[in-house]
Amino acid sequence: MNVTSKNASGQLSPRTLWLMAIACGVCVANICYNQPLLGDFAVYFGATASQVGWVSVATQAGYGLGLLFFLPLGDILERRKLVLNLIWICAGLLAVTAAAPSLPLLILGNLLIGATAMSAQILIPLAVEMSPANEQGRTVGVMMTGLLGGILLARTLAGFVGGHFGWRAMFALAALMMVTLALLLRGRLPHRPTTLKLSYTRLMRSLWAVLKTQPRLWRPAVVGALSFATFTAFWTSLAFLMSEEFHRGSTETGLFGVVGLVGALAAPYAGKLADKRGAAFTVSIALVVILAAFGLMWVWVTIPMLVVGVLLMDVGVQTVQVAEQGRVLSLLPEARSRLNTLYMVSRFAGGAVGSLIGAFAWTHGRWPVVCGAACGLIVVAMIVHFVAQRYEVAATPAFDDEGGDMKLASSAP
Repeated sequence: MNVTSKNASGQLSPRTLWLMAIACGVCVANICYNQPLLGDFAVYFGATASQVGWVSVATQAGYGLGLLFFLPLGDILERRKLVLNLIWICAGLLAVTAAAPSLPLLILGNLLIGATAMSAQILIPLAVEMSPANEQGRTVGVMMTGLLGGILLARTLAGFVGGHFGWRAMFALAALMMVTLALLLRGRLPHRPTTLKLSYTRLMRSLWAVLKTQPRLWRPAVVGALSFATFTAFWTSLAFLMSEEFHRGSTETGLFGVVGLVGALAAPYAGKLADKRGAAFTVSIALVVILAAFGLMWVWVTIPMLVVGVLLMDVGVQTVQVAEQGRVLSLLPEARSRLNTLYMVSRFAGGAVGSLIGAFAWTHGRWPVVCGAACGLIVVAMIVHFVAQRYEVAATPAFDDEGGDMKLASSAP
């Protein structure tokens, strides 16, 4: 059964759009609270940098698992109910994790928190669906402003709360914030019932069909994964750099999130640039900016240069995300949640690998190795970006959800 995607832009008021954007930020913030607190975890549990690095890895991996198993449900379930249920579950997990008595249980708690903190990725396709075609890039930009703002301010908030009240207080506060968010969304989030009738098993099988028949999804997925890997490698190792090289604690580490907030504010402009000049041009500029950021932080290891580097890195990573996600969501309107699943799972798989790389690089070579590894990842992303575009297949998919398969209607050139 084909699902007709209707333009419901009249239902998406600026107030509702920004509430949804803020909700994205509050939800995704849950996967970032642990990063400025890694040094605190190491002291509290008497663990090494490599051991506590698994807390960050678990959260990124959990987020990817949540995207894989929960996000596709947005194509077959009423999204408002799905989002609210996930928020309530996440709130409960945050409260339980606040009392974790050991590092393994803290890691497990963060894995489950990550899996249920992915409501933002259900809200983004919903906002795009409700926007006119010529404003979808801007809509993604606004939603990503909220999302990246949550990611970055989460680190500032966690650094402050952890530094003054302890890491357990941060998880308890996060649980309270999620409860508040659920109450606010109940009255404002629109009902968007789906007309697609498909079992969960067939829905998950159709992910493979989407992947096979949408070659234009592959390049954005790989580039997004590599760029986000540099982002998580940086934030995983920053707490150790600040502690060992500059003798600063979680509060000072978290303040870098305020600097990175500029990247969130740049998101709508990145969306407009992608609408005007195209995603390929926008991503090309962004990758160069990320490479320059790590090059500067590699050569000059000072706090002022770290500030400049964070600013450039966050603007670049955010721009890649906005441009590529807007392009991906336009490929197949009736399967937006599944497209978003495949794109975001690959991105957060890259994030999990980046966290591992950050912890490993710091353990074996400190900051120069971290920056060198990040530069290498971006160089690979640039090669994929520029080379793969020449071989992308332009295809118009014939989508048959009822049959559980997709076929290419045409291929060119």
